[in-house]
Amino acid sequence: MAETRISKDEFGRIVGSFPYGPLLVAKVKTIEGRRWHPVEKHRSFPKIEGMLEKILKVFVNENVKIDPSLKGTVPDLQTTNPYPPHRWGREREGVKKLESGLSPKFAFEDLRRELVSRKYSYKDVKGYIYYNGAIRNELGVMATQ
Repeated sequence: MAETRISKDEFGRIVGSFPYGPLLVAKVKTIEGRRWHPVEKHRSFPKIEGMLEKILKVFVNENVKIDPSLKGTVPDLQTTNPYPPHRWGREREGVKKLESGLSPKFAFEDLRRELVSRKYSYKDVKGYIYYNGAIRNELGVMATQ
């Protein structure tokens, strides 16, 4: 999975480069003062008070790498998502568990492993897990080990 990089340019602006996603681009467009640079393929943001916090709120569920020169500007900076997509085994607090002891998101770990071993794409795996979960929820069937 591609990562989001936030750094400074030679003019002191905050620069962000991230993989294209229509929803993510729409969120970034809500930040005032942003600018797209097609040649460099990144967005720049003005260096004003609170701008880095606004940017990080947009990228809250992304894997973010921040330039060390910017890290000192925000106290208690959380630079990465505590539950990255490739960490299927982690559990979140407050997630209701099934009778099998697994949280709903992780109930299909065996299916995911099987699909990955057969070289299915990330999108296919995500789709299979989503639709199996939807069927399970519709039927009221609990996952078992």
